[in-house]
This record gives sequence, C-alpha cells and structure tokens, in this order.
Amino acid sequence: MSLLKSLATNDSISNEKDSVGGTGPLDSGLYKTTVSMAYLSKSKGGALGMVLTLKTEEGKDIRQTLWMTSGTEKGCKNYYETKTGEKQYLPGFNIANSLTLLTLGKEISDLETETKVVNVYSAEAKAEVPTKVEVLMDLLNQEVTVGLIKQTVDKTTKNETTGVYEPTGETRDENEIDKLFRTRDRMTTAEIRAQAEEAKFIDTWSAKFTGTVKNKSKGASGTAGAPKAAAGAPAAAKKPTTSLFA
Repeated sequence: MSLLKSLATNDSISNEKDSVGGTGPLDSGLYKTTVSMAYLSKSKGGALGMVLTLKTEEGKDIRQTLWMTSGTEKGCKNYYETKTGEKQYLPGFNIANSLTLLTLGKEISDLETETKVVNVYSAEAKAEVPTKVEVLMDLLNQEVTVGLIKQTVDKTTKNETTGVYEPTGETRDENEIDKLFRTRDRMTTAEIRAQAEEAKFIDTWSAKFTGTVKNKSKGASGTAGAPKAAAGAPAAAKKPTTSLFA
C-alpha cells in the first residue's frame, strides 16, 4: 500500500481556496466590498452607532462601529459645533449616511430596521453570544468601494483611580474607513450632489493614501485629518429636492 493512500481527498472536506492569508489590518488603499452585516448599537454613554462589517473581494472582513451621534450628555446629536459656531456632521454619521446614499439612494434616516439575532461580542462572556439587535436589512449585500486607512494607535489600559483609559506605551495597527465611493461610477456623495460629469476625487484619495500608514499614537505627528480635495474638485452643493442618488 502506498504511504500516501491515507491522504485521499474527501468531498465532505473543503478544498483549497485562493487566499493571501493573514489576519492583520489591510494596507491603506481602495477596496471593492459587500455589506455583510449592519446593525445598531448604543454605547454606555448613549451614543448611537452602526456596527458595520464589509467583505472584500478577497474575502477579508472590515469591521468598524460608526458612531453616528454624541452621547446623552451632549444631546445625542449627529453633529457638533466648531469654535466659530459652525455645525459639522460627526465623521461616523457622514460615513454611515454616505453608505446608504451610495448603495440605496436613501438618507439613513429613511431606512427601517428589523430585529434579528446575531453573534455579538460580550465583555462578560469574553466571547460572541447570540444577541437581539436592530439590523439594517436593506444594506445587506450592497456593494460599495472603500477608501481604507491603515493606522497606528496606542494600546490603552484603564486607570483604576481615574477610570480613564491611558496609553501603555505600546502601539497596534488597525483599519479605519476614511471615504466611500459608489462602485459603479467611483463617485463620492459630494460629486453626485455637485452633478460632476466624472469621478476625480477617488484618484486624489488613492494618490495620497495608498500604501501609507497614518500614525495616531500619542505624541506622533501623523497625517490626521481627512484628505483635502484637489484644486478643481467639485464643491458640495445644496441638497436638491429630487434625490440624485436614486
């Protein structure tokens, strides 16, 4: 008997798959993705978030909680005011609203949710446990192109005296969704609102961030902040009465 007979394949066992492997964060760049999960969550402080999971064409998951409102103490608003009194939407709200506009042609406030049971990480159980959550069903399986940043951040630990999480001196790398683009034409929400004839900002974004690592660790001078539009990029226009996203 051949020594290799015991290595015969079996239809009940999954065959080899093409994969680049790895469980760490993805490199900064553009990724075509599909929404595999999107549900609502509230922080202990009352902030409303969208727990989002996107799957790349290579099968890698991008997970991020988009905090769409402030906490209870700040009024649970989806915007903040600058020192000059100008109102700006929270970054998490901008990303979440862009997601629904670019995929469904609707503002996030126009969507409905359905109660479903999904696996959610529990700090008490230190594992994922089946949990009832409000899922944005219309978003599931929608395609969107993501401008993803790889960034270095501080590892933190809770100060038992103050209750504040403080840097430990060590760092880790993670991903952050920086910008979304409509997959079929590579447009941003700003370009769609401005009725631009072609997508330009995606190339500006890619040239600035692809392959880079943003350093957000304490005391480091990283590339914090959203990329500025290149000269000639379309400015945001007033919201039309008829949706341009439909």
